[in-house]
Amino acid sequence: MTSQNRSSRSSRGTVLLIALGFLVAALMVGGVLWARSHLTWIKEQRGGGAWSLTYEARSVRGEDRATAVRYRHSPGQYETKERDERLGSTTLPWSTEVVVNTGAEARVEVTPAGRGIASCRILLDGVRVVAQGASPGPGKPAVCDVITSSTPEKWPR
Repeated sequence: MTSQNRSSRSSRGTVLLIALGFLVAALMVGGVLWARSHLTWIKEQRGGGAWSLTYEARSVRGEDRATAVRYRHSPGQYETKERDERLGSTTLPWSTEVVVNTGAEARVEVTPAGRGIASCRILLDGVRVVAQGASPGPGKPAVCDVITSSTPEKWPR
């Protein structure tokens, strides 16, 4: 075998390895681009779309206490059923972080003590206010509720 044949085989092997490397890289980049553009669809299929919300309650007037706080949340990101929690006498201000599935109702209700007035807020990711409310009168509950966006990662403005 001549040195020219060996060098020809070597260069063909190198070209083949380079072409194979480019093919693998192209498939990986294509897969990442496809996954990014179909992320919402993927989340909807696996049933894991949920929102991280913060419920807050405060006393506007009267005692810094609520006779009751009720709130709704999803027990887990992959569970479709909502759970209602009820707290008895609660010191205000009060807050809790919850998970609420996409397209589900997020709700908090605060009943002020005596003839007090309370307020409530629901915050998306602990920052953006998506619902707020106040007692319509002394001793009446403040209610905040909102239906979460049914599209994962896209909450309307």
